[in-house]
Order: sequence, then C-alpha cells, then structure tokens
Amino acid sequence: MLNIRPQNRAHDLDAISELNAAAFAEHGETVSFDQFRAKRDDILSLVAEEDGELLGHVLFSPVTLKTRAGLVAGMGLGQLAVLPKNQGQGIGTRLSEAGIEQLRRTGCPFIIVIGHAAYYPRFGFERGSLHDFRCQWKGIPDETFMVLILDQQQRNNLCGVASFDGM
Repeated sequence: MLNIRPQNRAHDLDAISELNAAAFAEHGETVSFDQFRAKRDDILSLVAEEDGELLGHVLFSPVTLKTRAGLVAGMGLGQLAVLPKNQGQGIGTRLSEAGIEQLRRTGCPFIIVIGHAAYYPRFGFERGSLHDFRCQWKGIPDETFMVLILDQQQRNNLCGVASFDGM
C-alpha cells in the first residue's frame, strides 16, 4: 500500500537523490536540488513509499511575490519525481494533492510552478499571466509558469513578480 509521508532528512536524502536522478535522467543532474533540500528547514518535502521503497518525491519551497503593497510569502512546487518504472500509476498526483492540501491547511496563500501545461491544471493551476503573476526568470514560456491561488480572499491582492527563495 502506498504511503505518503514527510521526508525524513536522515534516512531519505540519498534515496530521494537516486530517485530524482532516475526520473530526470534526460534533463541532467539534480545536485542543486539535493543540496537545497539538505540545507533548508522551510520546505515541504514529501515522499511516496511502498514496502520500504521510495517511489516518488515532491518538493515545495518558499517563494516571494513582490506586489505593489509589499512582499507576500507563498510556496513553489519545485520538483516532482516518480521512478520511471512507476510512472503513470497516479503517484505524482497523490504526492501533489497531499502537498497542496497540507499547504492549504497552513494558510499558504498561493503556490507557483514551472511545469507541463497539460499536467498541472488538474490541480487547479492556471497560467500565471491570467492573475498578473510574472516569473523572476525571463524566457519562461507563459503556458508553463502557473499559479494556484489557495486564499480566495487575497486573490485580488496577489499579483506581481514571483521569485523562488534561495534559487
């Protein structure tokens, strides 16, 4: 049975590193995420485990939205990976939903992601440009920079340039 749980820093870092290397083999190294995950205490890092084997991982990290009224803290979905042999089984969906729900409960006002335009809308993500969200990095295709507004009361105050903290 698949278990979604928080990353245990002492026991999971090597397995997460190996999982990400396998899942992102065609994209090159993931060392920067490994180092980031090992150093930060303000992230949400969840793993999917079955019979003692890590099958998937999702990382949410702090982002800052620079608005006209000041800075607003949110989170960014920074990395979602499932072992290639286990892809297509809903593991990534379960990890994403668990993380989004946990962030919703903590009062996080929004989540951003740079990712597949056909994948993330299933969780409620919309193109950032529809909400006047802009990415810190130039050249990111509009359809791949997305936002999920979790706090509907702040919806009209949330617009500006979003930056991943520490990246």
